[in-house]
Amino acid sequence: MTTSTASARPLTALLGHLGGERRAIVATILLVVVSQVCLGAISVLLAAAVGHAVVLRSAPPGWFWVLSAGLVIVRAVLTWGEMDASHALAFRVLARLRMALFDRYAVALPTRRRENTGRAASTAMADTERLEFFYAHTVAQLVAAAVNALLGLVLLAVVEPVLALVTLTALALVLSTVPLGRRRLEALGAEMVEATGALSDRVVDVLGGLREVLGYGLHEPVRHQIRETGAGAARAAGRLETTHRVLAGAREAAVTLAGVGVLVGVLGRGVPAEHVATLVVLALATVAPVADAAATCARLPALRAAATRVGDELARPAVLTRDTPPAPLPDGPLGLRMHGVGFGYDERRVLDGFDLSIAPGEHVGLRGPSGAGKSTVVSLASRLWDPDTGSVELTSSTRAEVAISAVDDAALRATLTTVEQDGALFSGTVREAIAGPSTTDAEIEEILTRLGLADAVTPDSHIGEGGLSLSGGQRARLRLAQAVLRRPRILILDEPTADLDEASARQVTDLLGTLPATLLVVSHRHQTLAGMDRVVDIAAPEVYETPTNPRRPRNHAGHAARER
Repeated sequence: MTTSTASARPLTALLGHLGGERRAIVATILLVVVSQVCLGAISVLLAAAVGHAVVLRSAPPGWFWVLSAGLVIVRAVLTWGEMDASHALAFRVLARLRMALFDRYAVALPTRRRENTGRAASTAMADTERLEFFYAHTVAQLVAAAVNALLGLVLLAVVEPVLALVTLTALALVLSTVPLGRRRLEALGAEMVEATGALSDRVVDVLGGLREVLGYGLHEPVRHQIRETGAGAARAAGRLETTHRVLAGAREAAVTLAGVGVLVGVLGRGVPAEHVATLVVLALATVAPVADAAATCARLPALRAAATRVGDELARPAVLTRDTPPAPLPDGPLGLRMHGVGFGYDERRVLDGFDLSIAPGEHVGLRGPSGAGKSTVVSLASRLWDPDTGSVELTSSTRAEVAISAVDDAALRATLTTVEQDGALFSGTVREAIAGPSTTDAEIEEILTRLGLADAVTPDSHIGEGGLSLSGGQRARLRLAQAVLRRPRILILDEPTADLDEASARQVTDLLGTLPATLLVVSHRHQTLAGMDRVVDIAAPEVYETPTNPRRPRNHAGHAARER
């Protein structure tokens, strides 16, 4: 494998993620190629007109003006079409790359290490923007330069073979500047991308933890970190730009020598005076786009570094496996069963042979000391992760079973909903944050009333980014409202009343008691667990069950009888 082939691999590898945009890329290339050829033809015709007028002291014939005007019109239309097509393509490429990253993150994040997602966010935002310009504009420019050079050489070979040879030598001279400083450009390009990526990572981290920065008075340490990281990115970008300028000087010298060589070649061949300008412009129109392409090639190392970062993110190992073809979900109420489940983080084993069975429509509480694995059970039951050993299954009242890994993800998320203790709310109105596709305002107002939120917010209230305008307890109840309005068949709640006072916690408990969904509720709060049909105590290394309410048949319309 050659070095050039290997270095181009990150950019070509991403073409597989662009889907139907590859046709648009080809169409844009054709537009740019034809437009570039028209520009060259217009330049040559104008040079011919000048030569004709200066030497022969007469105006060109009428057909010349018609042809020139036609080419100018065609060039204008092509330029407009090229701009429109390339910009539209750029946005679609950007969307394709970001959606490919999002799809990968959906199965590869969060990892077991709960890693910081700053790099993932900066790659999705910054590196993809570098690449969209390459696929929408740069590729077309490079292809157009090659086609234009080939056509120019063919024309010169037909008209003046010796001049074609001189022009070919000039092209070789210009192209010889491409390998200059390649290793330095590769190193500096990668350094610059990593440095700017580190800056983006840091900014994303700070914005995500802005409350902690303000609360702990971390302004100065954060400012210092960002200043140092930004200075490092600026130094890397400065060294790269200096190298580009030095190489640009070498290219300009090569183009100048090429122009001198072409002029000497024309004059040395005794070409008629009226044709000198035409041939010189034809030769230079052949060389100039290649010089521009050579300058573009010098920018490719940074793009390859960005493509490598995107490729690395797209190659993240999946934390979930997908069974194909997907299995259908059983009809009616669903239960949940975990059998022989084992799971660990690196060397730390959290669950080992864990069993849990929840009947359809049953409300089960889960409690235990910190570190016993309650949040891990939530993640496995929600299928954010797959267990190392054992199985997680959905069960029905007819005893039909289906592995949770065999269910289509969209169907699973419509059936099973999880509310985490530290979950997020998207900015916007309450309606936008919690409503489903068919949710009515009446339903929103009803659940806000039942959760004691009606006096604080309305469906049109703006909650701010992440619910910033709300208290912690209000955010927790809105997340619960969002889940309930989805009408899931299985609802998993992680500490739903941890941030609430007794009155608000009682409202949540009363609401949960009326839900027809199967419930798994993790809580340390006795009041919350007292409303469950059964409580499972989890402790390392053993798991045992403590009945709190002897179970009586549940009416799946939402009513249950419990004995105290």
